[in-house]
Amino acid sequence: MRRLERTSLFDTPAGFDEPLEMLTGCHRRIEKHLETLKRLREHVEAHGVDAEATAAAQSVLRYFALAAVNHLEDEERDLFPMIEGRINDAGEAARFRQFRELVEADHRRLEAAWSRLRKPLEGISEGLTRALPRNDVHAFVDAYARHIVAEESVLQEFVDRWLDDGDRQMLGRAMAARRGVQAPRA
Repeated sequence: MRRLERTSLFDTPAGFDEPLEMLTGCHRRIEKHLETLKRLREHVEAHGVDAEATAAAQSVLRYFALAAVNHLEDEERDLFPMIEGRINDAGEAARFRQFRELVEADHRRLEAAWSRLRKPLEGISEGLTRALPRNDVHAFVDAYARHIVAEESVLQEFVDRWLDDGDRQMLGRAMAARRGVQAPRA
């Protein structure tokens, strides 16, 4: 039987002293968990709910209930306001506000799509027979894939142009505090 969850030597995240790399690493882990979710749906359809399905569901639930939520808060509460506060060009500020509104609207759509998957995943994680609706899984996976591409294609430009090393350190400390850990001192 093939393993539903796959790990890699490269799954180790960047540290809080590299907060932007940490956010990008989170995108890679989201993609990994989306692949697990797709394989889980196929596995449950073909084999039912077994120990492997239960473990995979628990992993997906843990990730999207905690790490993905922290990631969205890192962006919405810290990174986006920080960038917006640093931009001193009216046209650039308007362009960033438009980008931010689109990304945050995406976040709300992703949360809504996740809410449709959470209950069936909770059942599977407890060993109960539940189906993962194909359309809901594909909608969630596809929405996240589009979101990550859109975010990464634009965000780096704003970060590179408007944030300095002090901003990055401040962002890293905020991200660490959100997770209840001590950020390294510069």
